Amino acid sequence: MPAVAVSPLPDEPAATLDRIELSIVMPCLNEAETLAVCIKKARAFLDTHGIAGEVIVADNGSTDGSQQIANAMGARIVAIPVRGYGAALAGGIDAARGTFVAMGDADDSYDFGSLLPFVERLRGGADLVMGNRFLGGIAPGAMPLLHRFLGNPLLSLLGRAFFGTPVGDFHCGLRAFRRDRALALGLTSPGMEFASEMVVKASIAGFAIAEVPTTLVPDGRSRPPHLRTWRDGWRHLRFLLLYAPRFLFLYPGLALLFAGLGATAMLATGDVAMGGVAFGVHTMIFATMAALIGAQMVGLAVLARLFGIRTGMWPESRGMRRVRGSFTVERGCIVGALSLLAGLAGGVTATMVWAQAGFGPLVTGELMRLTIPSMLLGCLGVQIAATSFFAGLLDQPQDIRPTV
Repeated sequence: MPAVAVSPLPDEPAATLDRIELSIVMPCLNEAETLAVCIKKARAFLDTHGIAGEVIVADNGSTDGSQQIANAMGARIVAIPVRGYGAALAGGIDAARGTFVAMGDADDSYDFGSLLPFVERLRGGADLVMGNRFLGGIAPGAMPLLHRFLGNPLLSLLGRAFFGTPVGDFHCGLRAFRRDRALALGLTSPGMEFASEMVVKASIAGFAIAEVPTTLVPDGRSRPPHLRTWRDGWRHLRFLLLYAPRFLFLYPGLALLFAGLGATAMLATGDVAMGGVAFGVHTMIFATMAALIGAQMVGLAVLARLFGIRTGMWPESRGMRRVRGSFTVERGCIVGALSLLAGLAGGVTATMVWAQAGFGPLVTGELMRLTIPSMLLGCLGVQIAATSFFAGLLDQPQDIRPTV
């Protein structure tokens, strides 16, 4: 969490502070036009439902008088020196005193008076409660058409496919969660991808995630939003892919590897005709390239998983434990050495064929059917051995010193 400067707390007895159930956190960067009404709605919600709570404005360096408005409305101001949506929220969550935290934008696009279903789900045992704008309703003009019909649905679909997250609106800005559970996630993204990081890490950690309908209306600002469609959309997609090495590396790699190996094997004995199209040694070259790229991606998938486990990005799965138990450095070196020797043997055989021809001209295509697979086997052998050693490096104990 970034370092923050918190405004002085009002004089309250310790017992009162201990009773705070809900902290409502609003990230703020020059939101003077709408901040007051957001704070008013949040306070009215707490008073109406008798919830002991507080309103926190996580200010990201506003220069339009937002701090003065927040102070006049009785909100706590947390100054966040690190710029960014995620940095502001992380600082606000860190400074919150409530058992639960609800977060929402300070642009009056979300209704802070509709937080009761979020709180009830948290009271019922949920760790994270997401709003779903597609279920609750999106007012005309509240969300750009590109976001509504492409960006958000696509990224939400990928989130569900990659991580099994049971939500239909992956990027809803109105959500609530248990503060202690959120802090345990170690959220670090300073930008808009903070929203994805929270859901992804909560899914990986096995949090109880619930979803409730919520509404979205056009914000009350006269200036453009801070969100940038393509830049922030890419940052969300990039984050999803970084935390899903199976989909980024493993599955595409396996597809390329097996397709390349199969095509290379088929073409090793001669040309193959399909639908009037003849595939020969030139196709074999590209098939070999596909197999090599695929093998590299599979190796990267294994290394990425090991790195993620070592750095605490995700827990170790049963499948990964089996891989670590069977894919040792020694076994990898043996398999790699056998593959390399097979490739070298093919190269020696090709050289002998050339020698029999007096090192003169050869039927190039026929000899390539031997040299291309030999090259493939040699490259795969070296790669398997190198990957095994790197995996062994990542798998080394971090600290074997006895604790005192």
